[in-house]
Amino acid sequence: MKKMNLIFLILIFGLLALPMVSMPFFGGQESGEKRELAALPAVTKEGKLNSDFAGELDDYVRDHIGFRNEMITANTRLMAKLFGESAEDDVILGTDGWLYYEGTARDYLNLPTMTPRAAKNVAHSLKMLQDYANAQGADFVLAVVPNKNSLYGENMPARFRPLAQEGNYELLLAALKEEGVNAAALFGALKDSGKVLYQQTDTHWTYEGALCGWQSILKAAGRTDETFGALSFTARCDWPADLSAMLPGLDDGLTEQAYPDYTFTYTRTSHETAADAILLTTRQEKAEGSAVIYRDSFCNTMQEYAAEAIGDVLFTRATPYRADYIRDRGADLAVIETGERNLRNLSLMAPVMEAPAAELSGTPEGIPEDAVSRFEETVSGYTHLYGAVSESLLGETYRVYLVTEKDGVYAAYEAFPVYEAAKLGEEGGCDNGWSIYMKEEKLIGAELYLAVESEGRLFMGALPEGD
Repeated sequence: MKKMNLIFLILIFGLLALPMVSMPFFGGQESGEKRELAALPAVTKEGKLNSDFAGELDDYVRDHIGFRNEMITANTRLMAKLFGESAEDDVILGTDGWLYYEGTARDYLNLPTMTPRAAKNVAHSLKMLQDYANAQGADFVLAVVPNKNSLYGENMPARFRPLAQEGNYELLLAALKEEGVNAAALFGALKDSGKVLYQQTDTHWTYEGALCGWQSILKAAGRTDETFGALSFTARCDWPADLSAMLPGLDDGLTEQAYPDYTFTYTRTSHETAADAILLTTRQEKAEGSAVIYRDSFCNTMQEYAAEAIGDVLFTRATPYRADYIRDRGADLAVIETGERNLRNLSLMAPVMEAPAAELSGTPEGIPEDAVSRFEETVSGYTHLYGAVSESLLGETYRVYLVTEKDGVYAAYEAFPVYEAAKLGEEGGCDNGWSIYMKEEKLIGAELYLAVESEGRLFMGALPEGD
C-alpha cells in the first residue's frame, strides 16, 4: 500500500511539474490571443539589478509554460460545457452559440454611466459641432450604432434582466431632440429590417447591417443614393470573430459574414490603408462630394459603402475629434459614428474646435473663490483651457464662457460643457467640466474671465491661474 501511495504521489507531482519541465520544448507555441507575450526578463537593466525581475519572470512563465494553449482550450470548454459560463471576463456566453461583449452589459441592463446632466452636456456639445459643420456648408449626422444585445438580447443569459429605467441611449436621445441635433435612426432601421444583421460570435454588424446603417445616415442627411439599391449578399462562414478569439477552443474562431455581391472601385489614398487605420482617405473618381467621418470599429465594414458613394472621404479614429478637418477638406457631410457602448466617452473629451463667439446678457454675480479650476496646454495650434466648476454654481444644465478684455473691449466665447476626464481624473460625476480651444492671438494681452450661466443666473469672475 505504501508503494502504491508513493507511485501515486510521484505521478501527481510529475503531472504538476510537466508544464514547467516541458517549457524548453513546447513553451514557444504561438498564442491565439491578440497581445504580445512576455519576453524573458534580464537580471540587470542599465547596469543595475532589475528590481522587477521576479514579477517579469512570473509573467514570462505564465505566457510560455508548456501546454499553455492546450490548458487554456480545456478550461474554455470546461467552463462553457459544464457551467455554462465564459472563461474570459470580457465575453458573455449567451444561448444558442451567441457571444456578447461584457462592456455592453450595463447598457443592456439600463444602468446609465452618464448622469442626466452629462447627457445634456453631450447633446449641447454635439449641437455646437453641428453648428460649426453647418457654417462650413456641411450636413451633420450623429450615428449611434446599437450594441448587439440591444437588438438581439433574446440570447443573453437569463440572469441579465433589464431594469425598467432609462439607460445612456435613452437619456441622450431625449437631450438630442431638445437640442435639435440631427441623429440617424439606426436602432429603428436595423430592428425593422426583419433580419439578423449582427454576427453571432463577433461584436459587430455584418456588411448587410453596415449598409442598413449607411442608408440610415444618408436618410438623416436628406440624401438618396442608388449605388447599392438592389445589392445582394452571399454568406460565408469565414470571418475572424473578435469574441471567439477571446475564447480559444470554444469553436474554430470563424463566424458567418454576409459579403456584398459588388466590386468596389474606390481607391485608398492615405499612407495607411488598413480598414482600421487611424486616418484613412479614399477617392472615387465616379462620385462627387466630400465627407469627414469620425468613426469607431463599426465603420470597418460601413466605410466601403461611403468610400464608393462619395468622391473624397476622410475616415478618422483619432480622438479628440478635429473639427477643422471639415473646413480643410471642404466637406459637405460630417458624420460622427459611435457605438452605443461608447456614448459616455462623448462627455469626457471635447472636440478640437475654435470656440464660437457668444453674447452674454444680464448682471453677473461674482464667482466664489475656488469655485472654478483652470488648466492649460497647447494643442494643434490652439491654447486649450479646461477645468471644473463647483456644484454650488450648477443646476440641471449650464453653459460656460471665456470672456476676454482688451482696452475695455469685452468678447465672449462659448466653451464645451465637457469634463476632460483623462486630464482631470474621473472624480465625482464627471458632468461639471468646461473645455475651450482658443487661438493664441485672441488671448495675448487680454484679461481673462470665466462666466457660468445656469438656472437663469449668471456668474462671472477672473479666471484663476492655471496649473
